[in-house]
Amino acid sequence: MVEASLSVLVVDDDATLRGRLVRAFEARGFEVRAAADAAVALELARAESPELAVVDLRMPGASGLEVVRELKAIDPATNVVVLTGYGSIATALEAVRLGATHYLTKPADVDDILAAFARAHRTACAA
Repeated sequence: MVEASLSVLVVDDDATLRGRLVRAFEARGFEVRAAADAAVALELARAESPELAVVDLRMPGASGLEVVRELKAIDPATNVVVLTGYGSIATALEAVRLGATHYLTKPADVDDILAAFARAHRTACAA
């Protein structure tokens, strides 16, 4: 189970999806910060590293893979789930290699994302 008191960073250039995820996480008691691009996301993460992050793969400017790399450099303990509407095995493997916990295809709702975080938590506790 993922604790609702954790902080989550939602990074997606799609304002509608970003807003929907922010509202859903807040309704479940998470402390939520949101960004429409990599630059803002990394600025927020440097100011206060989130425990959880949901990152869109394809955004204008820096890609979601670059955001994953930087989030993990800022705080290796940040648990990252990558979302994309353009899934491929190569990008999924690259996301995981860079430190993402899971890679989900859109449309993924907050329950799918929380399940991915919970699986990562169970795996880490079993190790």
